[in-house]
Amino acid sequence: MPEISNQTLVIAIQAVATDIRTLREALAGGEAEPEEYQLLEDWMEAAADLERAYEVAARTVINLPPYDELVGS
Repeated sequence: MPEISNQTLVIAIQAVATDIRTLREALAGGEAEPEEYQLLEDWMEAAADLERAYEVAARTVINLPPYDELVGS
């Protein structure tokens, strides 16, 4: 896996979480286009990949914020 900085990983997690929230709101409000359902699934898969990478990084980096804080849970 290519190496990225911890800061980049944090920013990517936050950005994906924001996009997921936005898509979910659009879907819940009935404002979504049909392709947005697939897009949400793709973002969810990306979020899962990022979470796994974050878990690996968190084993060796002591000053990372909790994952739940990054995604707004």
